Amino acid sequence: MKKSILSLALATLLGSGLSSVAAAETQETYENSTIKDYDPYSIVKKDGTYWVWGRDHAVPTQLPALTEVEQMYPGGFFTKKDHTVWMWEKESYFSVKAKVYPVTRLSNLIGVFANYHGDMLALDSNGTVYRIPKEDNKPQLDQIAPLIGIENVVDINPYYENYENIEKRGEWRWTFLKSDGTVWKDSNSLTSFDPIQSLEHVVSLDYNLALKSDGTVWTWPTILTDEESSTGQWIPTQVMGLENISKINGRLAIDSESRLWFWGSTITGFSDGTMTHEVGAPMLLTSINNVKEAYLVERSLIVRTKDDKVYEASIERERMPTDPEFKHIASDVSEIKAGNRFIIMRKKNGTLWGWGVNKNHDLGYGDNEFMHSVPVPVQKPISISLNGEQVVMNNGVVVRNEQVFVPLRSIFEKLGATIKWDNTDKIVTITREAEGDKPAITILVNYREGMTEINGIKSVNNPFNNVGGTSYLPLRLISESLGAKVHWIQKEDKISITMN
Repeated sequence: MKKSILSLALATLLGSGLSSVAAAETQETYENSTIKDYDPYSIVKKDGTYWVWGRDHAVPTQLPALTEVEQMYPGGFFTKKDHTVWMWEKESYFSVKAKVYPVTRLSNLIGVFANYHGDMLALDSNGTVYRIPKEDNKPQLDQIAPLIGIENVVDINPYYENYENIEKRGEWRWTFLKSDGTVWKDSNSLTSFDPIQSLEHVVSLDYNLALKSDGTVWTWPTILTDEESSTGQWIPTQVMGLENISKINGRLAIDSESRLWFWGSTITGFSDGTMTHEVGAPMLLTSINNVKEAYLVERSLIVRTKDDKVYEASIERERMPTDPEFKHIASDVSEIKAGNRFIIMRKKNGTLWGWGVNKNHDLGYGDNEFMHSVPVPVQKPISISLNGEQVVMNNGVVVRNEQVFVPLRSIFEKLGATIKWDNTDKIVTITREAEGDKPAITILVNYREGMTEINGIKSVNNPFNNVGGTSYLPLRLISESLGAKVHWIQKEDKISITMN
């Protein structure tokens, strides 16, 4: 979303030529992929279905209530293929049931913006900004209204403002980039707006940083003196040492020669002993070049270069050298979406790969490892139908070594089987009585020993271990043993099961 808004700003400020280049740079067809778009926690498929992972779901899992999805936004907002705006919320943590509400007060949506508490803002293609009030952390859709006094906006940026007077409580503030390149700030809780002095010809914002069209970077204070807080006035200053900058992201900057500059913090220690070490003035990192994009993730600096390779350098140190070692971690990467502690990469073949901390199943791989320093594939969003009807699962499909595994109770009871779980010995017993020409069958799945038996005969297909509280079984083995036929349409990420 940030890219599309920035492209609009660039088109207005610098001419349509640069905007066209930027748009072409981010467009990929991914003809062999079913994925239309993604973010660090979710997928929109080309068929309009929506899939999520993390915390409650170890792998991409479909939310059936969301259909015809075109674009997702923060706060549960989304647009459908008919361009209408909607919002969804889960009914409970572990369920895939969701409530979906029409948002009739918004149209032509291009952005939704949130800070870490309080009201949200929405932006439409006409440059109008809307306030989305929240009560008990829930958006009040019938109270959405346009802000008066601010218009022609192309980007919105929240940042936290604190005070030298520790008795005064800090607050989230908003800045607004207009189509004429000026930057405005809110006053009096979004009831009035003022232009920020010296911030003109700006093409992008990031927290308390502004990038101008001449390649200079400017900043403003986030900790105010008593005078600054009482008057609400402060003057931005140029970040010295940065020239000909083409992109900023946090305390990282890429210049016109595709070189990387760093002036953030390094980190040492853990838990209560964690310490940050400010770098101060921007420093040129000489051990990496041809930089296309860069992110600070957990304790790493992640870089994608123009040849679509991804590298990682540690910031876990007291002092950042000018030539840190960059380790190669991936190739053929066309896109990166970064979370706070991990990244999700999209390769040129359309597949998604995760790297980093996996504490809450953030990588969508389907395991319980805390960290993956080697990229792992995000599980594909595979849908399953039984006799033409969609099968709803509380956790998605897992593929290991070309074998498909599904949650224990997701399908097999629908095939006429009875399932019993022995939690002490970690054994699943699947039975079906004889019926017509179908013989009786008993399947034992021993998770502790990693063994499967069908009518007393051991199978070479082993069960898949518990992930995030969900036990998995091999789909084809169990289904076909029960007399069903399984057809895996890999190009469509669909599995069709038929049972007479």
